[in-house]
Amino acid sequence: MHFIGEYEVKVDDKGRVMVPVALRKQLPPDMQDRFVLHRGFENCVAMSPYAVFMKEAERIAKMNDKKKSVREYQRFFVDGAVEITLDSNGRMLIPKHLKEWAGLGREIVIATRLKKIEIWSKEKKQTPTAEDGDKFSDMAEDLFGDEDEDGDN
Repeated sequence: MHFIGEYEVKVDDKGRVMVPVALRKQLPPDMQDRFVLHRGFENCVAMSPYAVFMKEAERIAKMNDKKKSVREYQRFFVDGAVEITLDSNGRMLIPKHLKEWAGLGREIVIATRLKKIEIWSKEKKQTPTAEDGDKFSDMAEDLFGDEDEDGDN
């Protein structure tokens, strides 16, 4: 399952956020209203369909917890995670501790990153600039420079 799109949305007076219909339609019908919100990388809020989160949690639970870094990652992954269900209008409430984690205000961006959905403060979300074009090209060369067009070496 992969997602596309970036959506600027406003938080209403009651703290609710409308999850865009275009994003919900990218999900199978049985995954369109039940999610887990949790801490994401670079101080965003990660939004995972419930089944996807549980699959990832199962994978992480199998890691060798004799390693300190594994235990720390497991804690970080689940600490503050909360299951949410969208209301009949497709809205959700983002818990206060996650709003504070991500510095969310009244204007937010729901951005997709292939298999991930991220919620960012509009002020913190970095939009690529013209100068980033060279950086993107350099990253592509570093990551995929040895592959042919089909992704093979």
